[in-house]
Amino acid sequence: MIAFRGATLVDGTGAPPIPNSLLVVDGDRIVSVGVATPEATAKLAPGTQVVVADGKWIVPGLIDAHVHAESDADLRTMLHWGITSVRLMAEDTAGAVALAKASGARTDVPEVFPAAPIFTVHGGWWDQGQPPDRNLNRFPATPEEARESVRTAKALGSREIKVMLDDMAWCRAPKPPLAKVPRPVLEALIGEARAQGMRAIVHAPNLEDAKAAVAAGATALAHGVLEPLDDATIVAMRTRPVSYVPTMDIFEFLAEPRASLDAVLGAPGRGGPTDVERWLEPATLARLRSREYSDHYRTGYPNLENVSRHLPALRRNVRTLKAAGVPVAMGTDMWAYPGLAASVEMDLYVQAGLTPMEAIRSATEIAARSIEATDRGTLEPGRRADLLVLDADPLRDVRNVRRIAAIWKGGSRVGPTGERRGP
Repeated sequence: MIAFRGATLVDGTGAPPIPNSLLVVDGDRIVSVGVATPEATAKLAPGTQVVVADGKWIVPGLIDAHVHAESDADLRTMLHWGITSVRLMAEDTAGAVALAKASGARTDVPEVFPAAPIFTVHGGWWDQGQPPDRNLNRFPATPEEARESVRTAKALGSREIKVMLDDMAWCRAPKPPLAKVPRPVLEALIGEARAQGMRAIVHAPNLEDAKAAVAAGATALAHGVLEPLDDATIVAMRTRPVSYVPTMDIFEFLAEPRASLDAVLGAPGRGGPTDVERWLEPATLARLRSREYSDHYRTGYPNLENVSRHLPALRRNVRTLKAAGVPVAMGTDMWAYPGLAASVEMDLYVQAGLTPMEAIRSATEIAARSIEATDRGTLEPGRRADLLVLDADPLRDVRNVRRIAAIWKGGSRVGPTGERRGP
């Protein structure tokens, strides 16, 4: 049994923080949360390991509701930044399910909750060199093919599918628009998923596509929506509910890659190294600092002005949906700095009008609900003991979730593992 004593505890539910807290863990579960009074401390079971955390802050382990990972190194990096669970978008259903089963017991990666496979059409987004699924058809051309593929995914162990519903013109024009999943196929994919008891997350940044996804029964939108959402769609999202994963960092990045990178890393030549510069590997910093890196994305996604023009609407949607009671779940989709992106994304929510407490809740309790991982995301009795011990107050500055003194996953300390957080 382990007791964390003395920290200010933010439990992830939105409740006020608990100063001088006492958090008790037995195995992989939290058994009690309260104030570290002399009486409560005296009642600890004999042999309890006491972690003195005076002056620290404790929050639930962060949950990223939208990641891609090309390797274990990406997942390890996420854990080093305090991400203890992830929704992983994956092409290979069987491989993703196997990784998910193994990840719960591993101490070097977050627990994985896959959305697999990623459905699209030939010539569409996510058929630009991404691999097929060897066990099913990721490119259904008819509703019948769509339903068959979803049933196969369910048989392989998938609990959630992802659908790409986007011609990408919003960020790729004047390049030709890509092929998009036809409406009957979309409805068959989502309808069969719901009939099978599965979740369906849809990539649909354009308003009309997002509305179509919600109308078809989607359980989550994988990205922010570029135009203001209408009242009827907001009501449908709140009622079902449909989780909204804003991925604001992606839109900020595609609006101006160089400026976005410098905002995260700290523009060079400003004196001593920033915290981020101290934590990232030198090779990673050099790559992200290079003009070649930012120019690659300016060339690949040249419609920068259009993305920039829609940033106010994206920010407004975050505020509006939060106020309406729609679950806003933190997700990053950020390949440039996995793990670190969670604190960047949370800070963007604060800039959009959420409080730091609301941003933390989006990355804990609400993100957990979006992946149906209701055994985690808050620091309450019976919940999984995934937590971060922080050196600074995240309610003063939500970016302080980077100031990690310790990472605990399933009741075991798993980090930090070294001075650098990679990759």
